[in-house]
Amino acid sequence: MPAEHWVLSKTKYLAGLQCPKLLWMYYHAKDKFPPVNAQTQAIFDQGHEVTGLARTLFHGGLEVEGHEDYEAILKKTQELLPMRKPLFEPAFRYKNTFARPDILNPNQDGSWDIYEVKSSTEAKDVYYSDLAFQKYCYQGAGLKIRRCYLVLINNEYVRKGPINPEQLFSIENVSKEVEPYEAIVPQELERMLTSLSLKACPAVKIGPHCLKPYECALVEHCWDFLPGENVFILYGFKKDKEFQLVDKKIYGISDIPADYPLSDNQRIQWQCHKSKRTHRNPSSINDFFKQLEFPLHFLDFETVNPAIPFYDLSRPYQNVPFQFSLHILSEWERAPVHHGYLADGPEDPRPLLLQKLRRLIEPRGTVLSYNMSFELGRLEECVEAFSEYQTWFEKLKPRFRDLIDPFRQFDYYDPKQLGRTSIKAVYPALTGGSYEGLEIADGESASYQYARVTFREGIPEEEKARVRAGLEVYCKLDTRAMIDVLNVLKKAADGQA
Repeated sequence: MPAEHWVLSKTKYLAGLQCPKLLWMYYHAKDKFPPVNAQTQAIFDQGHEVTGLARTLFHGGLEVEGHEDYEAILKKTQELLPMRKPLFEPAFRYKNTFARPDILNPNQDGSWDIYEVKSSTEAKDVYYSDLAFQKYCYQGAGLKIRRCYLVLINNEYVRKGPINPEQLFSIENVSKEVEPYEAIVPQELERMLTSLSLKACPAVKIGPHCLKPYECALVEHCWDFLPGENVFILYGFKKDKEFQLVDKKIYGISDIPADYPLSDNQRIQWQCHKSKRTHRNPSSINDFFKQLEFPLHFLDFETVNPAIPFYDLSRPYQNVPFQFSLHILSEWERAPVHHGYLADGPEDPRPLLLQKLRRLIEPRGTVLSYNMSFELGRLEECVEAFSEYQTWFEKLKPRFRDLIDPFRQFDYYDPKQLGRTSIKAVYPALTGGSYEGLEIADGESASYQYARVTFREGIPEEEKARVRAGLEVYCKLDTRAMIDVLNVLKKAADGQA
């Protein structure tokens, strides 16, 4: 197809900047892209919500509705331009480009300003490329563009009562930053159009561009030549070194030469994958157990972290716990006792969560979490908002121990972990257990599903009940998994495994 038939949106332009193969596949092999999962959809939904709220800063604005009938959208835009009011998602086409600004705001001199709304808290280079493409399109379509702005989330905003958009958002004039990116738009477009006209997909080796500025949707497709135990699972290994090994056709960990420089932990990992054997350091694992005191409290939180805070005394993207699972083990030979809490309704879950934890956690004994900085951080934020629990927390804090330590320090490593130290990797590798088949099987899904059934209108009661049941099963498994993992470590410390 001749180049003049291709039309690039800003999304496709950014894809072309990242990788010519990615752009070509968008137009010629769309079936290779994975379907949008729930987490990605949640990001899209949040973006729409943030943009909608940002529009309230521009009074009297008019929205150009529609998504599929491009000619109708373009025509409607031209009808609204003479009204000189803020326009939301007007549409413009120039040569091979098509774009719709989040907000187009008029100036008295007849010019317009572009406002690009992002759910991020800081400006990024990719946003400048985005705005440069838009400016090229709009000016080519006949508009005079005076300034370019980014509308970002102010992460220092603390909600107190109804959301205040003027405080939630920070608006940055990035016109100067965009200028260098404007200069390359025509030549980049020419390169992309030439690439799209090729009958065969461009041959592009995997590299850092696969992961920047965003992880490419085709990573699984393009990286499928790598073995499961590939060099990218080396713990703490720098990406540039990993790609250098791939360039040398060294794909698997066990293929790395014996004299290749590795850290001590990476050397342990290399030896384990080479020999197919588990590494254990009983002495160090014993040192870990010496820090533990019964009763053992296994604690895990699930959280929500929306861009627009749900609750008073919380900030954008602050992780607010809405659920906990707590297993208490009084001694090795006894069965653990489980306690759980799952907030019900849109009210702030923190007061009741803190109240229950203070009642359930015994006056003595270790509190074990997996990657405990997360649980400690959430508790610190909770008591910052509800200071009546400060004294209790200060006494509790020194009792925390981190179950991830033996794995992060490589005192225990099983090749089945594939370089990962998370509970989702360690639990199956050490015990044969699994999260597969659960209604909710990871923290991101838990956060999304809880927010969806709690704050979105029109969710049937039976669906709410199904999601809540899934949340309880999932969170309970997290702390049960910690107990099972600790039992395996105990055997290793005793020299039994």
